[in-house]
Amino acid sequence: MFRNFLFLVAFCGAFASCSTKQDLDVRESERAIRLGAGGVDETPRTKTVVNSLADLASAGVGDNIGICGVRVNTKTAEPVAGWGNVLPMDNVRTTGVSAADGAISWNGVYLYPLDDAYVKFCAYHPYASYEGNGRLRLDAPSTGKAPFLSFTLSGEDDIMYATPVVGRKDDAPKPLMFHHVLTQLTFEIIDDSGTLVGEKIQSIEVLDVNTSSTMNIETGALGTWGSKANLAVAGTADVEILSTSAQSVGRSIMLQPGQASFKVRVNTASLGSYTATIRPTSVGDNGSYETSFAAGRSYLISLRFDKTSELGALATVSEWLLMGYDEITIK
Repeated sequence: MFRNFLFLVAFCGAFASCSTKQDLDVRESERAIRLGAGGVDETPRTKTVVNSLADLASAGVGDNIGICGVRVNTKTAEPVAGWGNVLPMDNVRTTGVSAADGAISWNGVYLYPLDDAYVKFCAYHPYASYEGNGRLRLDAPSTGKAPFLSFTLSGEDDIMYATPVVGRKDDAPKPLMFHHVLTQLTFEIIDDSGTLVGEKIQSIEVLDVNTSSTMNIETGALGTWGSKANLAVAGTADVEILSTSAQSVGRSIMLQPGQASFKVRVNTASLGSYTATIRPTSVGDNGSYETSFAAGRSYLISLRFDKTSELGALATVSEWLLMGYDEITIK
């Protein structure tokens, strides 16, 4: 980690002032780096796990953000600029985000350069060390190359990056605005005919999906995907279908964006397994029907059970915040 320190030895006598330490503290305080979070980029079409400043401040999120600050010679956050220079903040993990004003905290004090150069700040979630933990790792920056987050999804990871901001001692940076890079599915069960009332869902799985990739923490650009696997929707084990009314089931699952379809399997306790393919047919930002699941958007998947219908998929547009909806009818 690169830090700028100023060392000064002062001798105090009967005719000398002992204010040196105080002056040093004042100068360091003036140079201390402080950052704020503006929240999560949110439009009426977006709803994901972290969807507000309050969500960003929650445990496991606000204390799980990584920040890299690199010295730059410009006031603008130009892509690529600065990487390879000194890092006044070298992958620092946050300790919290204030839900009241977005102020970001961390352990220790980090200072702007002595010569008043600017610092470009990039932030990402979830935090990863350079050593990695087997599932998350940050690849260190090099000349002309920003750090990359290497990850393997569990289905519950909300991968985010913040729009870079620039600041210096006398020019505070703007708040960090975070963006989601994955797509999200949520599920509900509708049993109009009472076919499954009293039955238990053993699990809901999304089959044969890519789970590993990289993200440029400066631009949010994703790299090549791989590592196919079946991912289970958390919280769906032993869920009993209680009535014919719509019933939310499980937690949200985050997946690779840009996919034309996903294959979903519903496993029941005594009635076997059912598989269907879901495709988005909701309206995108350009006013046309979507042909792939978009990053930063959440899609509500209704699992509809009906004795008289064959297994299939039907998609309609929901006017709710999700703005993405797909319905599976299971015989």
